[in-house]
Amino acid sequence: MKLSRETLADRLFDQLRQQVLSGRLAPGNRLPSEREIGEAFGVGRTTVREALGGLVSAGFVEREGRALVVRDPHTIGELALDFAVVASRDSVEHVYDVRKLVEVHAIRLAALNRTPEDLRALHDQLDRMDTDDPEQYHAADPEFHAAIAKASANPVLYQLFLSSKQVFFKLPAFWRVFAPGSQMSSGPRIGSGYKGHAELVEAIDAGDPDPAGQLMHDHLDRVEKGLVAAILAPRVEGPGSSTAADDALAAPGTEPRQPPTEG
Repeated sequence: MKLSRETLADRLFDQLRQQVLSGRLAPGNRLPSEREIGEAFGVGRTTVREALGGLVSAGFVEREGRALVVRDPHTIGELALDFAVVASRDSVEHVYDVRKLVEVHAIRLAALNRTPEDLRALHDQLDRMDTDDPEQYHAADPEFHAAIAKASANPVLYQLFLSSKQVFFKLPAFWRVFAPGSQMSSGPRIGSGYKGHAELVEAIDAGDPDPAGQLMHDHLDRVEKGLVAAILAPRVEGPGSSTAADDALAAPGTEPRQPPTEG
């Protein structure tokens, strides 16, 4: 069975995790070799190593010498889960540290250098984000931020953004440990939705770099804190459930119906 090229490590991680949870990979057994796993799923060695690293971090397997041995999933306790949470939180903070450096500067330059064509491109992406369809919203979100980087009129900064876009907008593989059934998979309201992105366009159009930069910083900071809150929130048992994370994410001015977003 071959996996599609999108989210290869994520999907392989989930396949292997399900094998452990179902008992097909029994506690105490060694995992197949990286080569055998790669051949079985039709993926490369790098993808296999990333997925196996996620299994180790999540506590589903442990290293014994050079081998990886399956743990009993019933014994994966608070310590292993806490380790995964901390690793996830740190990865969010690292990603958003870099996003703030790049995108705050990009929007400041965009406010100074934007052309009528740049503004039209931003409005086109913004129109695509005016939707209740999460898939459409997520597709438009990175393109909206790319349009800001392009409007900076700094081709090096724009290429830097494009080369980093996968990292900026794709959750690291081990965040998947908390799905399905987690706050993130049930759709918490993270970020500022259409309204927040519209304010970014207005700031660029106004041509003042200082408020534009502050808006972008606040926007990214809110997304970062929302993702961390979602990761740290307890699991929920279906739609309609709520936790403190919902209160942290649904700030005043956020639309009541808003797809989850990473930025």
